[in-house]
Amino acid sequence: NSAGTILTLIDASGNIKLNAVGTGLYIKEGTNATMGVATLVTGTVIVNTTKVTANSRIFLTVNTAGGTVGSPYISARTAGTSFTITSTLGTDTSTVAWLIIEPA
Repeated sequence: NSAGTILTLIDASGNIKLNAVGTGLYIKEGTNATMGVATLVTGTVIVNTTKVTANSRIFLTVNTAGGTVGSPYISARTAGTSFTITSTLGTDTSTVAWLIIEPA
């Protein structure tokens, strides 16, 4: 494929498939994105993105450990504005990767 070409592989059931070994999914990060990273400050951080909804499934993982690492979770959200990641430990300063997926 040349630069700028979008290749979509959809099977007869409507599933998106990557059929070649070594292929992957790439999602652009930035303002109002559906994926990114955020750094906890005293165990919390607000992520601003208009993409979050009341029904969003937000997946989190510690990308880079910092401070005393706890378990990150979504403690609040405002649809169309932001969501808050909070750690179970207030001394957590980890960088947390997040991904928003909407249910069908």
